[in-house]
Amino acid sequence: MDKETVATISYLARLRFDEDNKEKITKDLENIIEFVDQLESADTSDIEPLANPLEKTAKTRSDEITAENRKETFLENAPDSNEDYFLVPRVVE
Repeated sequence: MDKETVATISYLARLRFDEDNKEKITKDLENIIEFVDQLESADTSDIEPLANPLEKTAKTRSDEITAENRKETFLENAPDSNEDYFLVPRVVE
């Protein structure tokens, strides 16, 4: 990894680095590439792919109505309503 490659990557990523940080960034990128190389060499042939990395399942519950229907109460408090809806004046002609 050279400074020209770091400059190209920073240009493509729209990042701006100080000259002091370019050497540190270069070393960090080299470490990242080495780590990825180590991951590629790991044998994963006997490992089943995961759908979720946490291996947890979603909790389920029965679909029951737990709240009471208070539609009539709300419609009684409205200035104007019909059987099912609030009635409001037309705003757009």
